[in-house]
Amino acid sequence: MSQAVLFNVFAEEYLNICKKSSTYKESLQNAVNHLQRFSDASQTPIFTDMNEQVIEDFVCYLQNQNLMASTIKNNINRIKYLLKKAHRFGYEVDSIIEDFNVPDEESNAIFLTMREVYKIHRYTNLTPRKAEIKDFFIIGCLTALRFSDYSRLSPKNFIRNKIVIKTQKTNTPVQVPMHPIVREIIQKYDKKLPIPPSIQHFNREIKNICKQIGFKKKILFERKVGVQRVSKLIPKYLFISSHTARRTAATNMYLSGIMPFRIMLVTGHKTEKSFFKYIRITREENVKILAKHKFFTGDKRKSKRH
Repeated sequence: MSQAVLFNVFAEEYLNICKKSSTYKESLQNAVNHLQRFSDASQTPIFTDMNEQVIEDFVCYLQNQNLMASTIKNNINRIKYLLKKAHRFGYEVDSIIEDFNVPDEESNAIFLTMREVYKIHRYTNLTPRKAEIKDFFIIGCLTALRFSDYSRLSPKNFIRNKIVIKTQKTNTPVQVPMHPIVREIIQKYDKKLPIPPSIQHFNREIKNICKQIGFKKKILFERKVGVQRVSKLIPKYLFISSHTARRTAATNMYLSGIMPFRIMLVTGHKTEKSFFKYIRITREENVKILAKHKFFTGDKRKSKRH
C-alpha cells in the first residue's frame, strides 16, 4: 500500500535523477522552494497527499507575495507535475489535485492589422541588417510560422508557390501558400534568405524597427500582481516580438473568413482551444464582423465562410 512522504523529500529525490534540462529543473526547484517557504510560514508540514485546500492556501500565500498571476499559475503547474511523478514513484497522492487549475490571466498580446503589416513592409529607411530582420518578420506575419521555422527557411522549403516545412517545436509537417509579398521577399534573396540573428537580437531589433516606423501609440497594459491589478500605458512597439508575427497571421486569416480548421492545418494547432488563444479580436472588430452576418443584415441567403 502506497504512503505519503514529505513533499520536499520526494522533490529532492526526483530532482537528483531527473533528466530534464538544467533550466527546467531550476524552475521545478523554484516551485519547491516556494512551497517550502509556505510550509514554514504556516508551520504545517506538506506531504505528497496534500489536498485541494492546501493548494488553495498555497495560491493565497503566493498572491500575498505579490507574484504575477502567470508566475503563480506556473508554480502550481510545476507542483502538479511533481505530484504526478510522486504517484508514479508509488507515493500516495490526492487524485483531486489533477483537476485543480489556476485561471488563465487574459493575455496582453497583440496582433498587427494587414494595413500595419503593409506599412512595415513598405518602410525602407533601414540599415541592410535591419531590412533583413524586417523581411523575416513580414514572412512570419504572412505564414503563421514560428520564428524557429521562418528563420531557417531555405530553397528546399519553397515548392511551387508554397512553403513546405516540418516544424521544429512539434515536428508537424505544414504547407503554407505563399502570399505575393512572401514571394517578393524570397525572390529578392534569390531563395537564399540571410543568416538569421539570435531570437534575442531579433526581438530587440524588431522593437527598434517598429519604434522607428512609428508604432508609438500607447496601449493599456494590465497585469495581476498578487491580489492587485496593475495598469499602465505602454507604447505599442514594446509589445511587438517574433511571436507577434505568428499571432498576426493567424488572426488576419481568421478575420478574412478562413475557417479555423484550415488555419490550424497551417499553424499546427491540435485543438481549437489552443488555436483561439492566438486570435486577437477587439470588441470593435468583432461588431464589424457581426454587422455583415446574415443574422444582422436580414439576408436570407446562406452566408459563406471558407
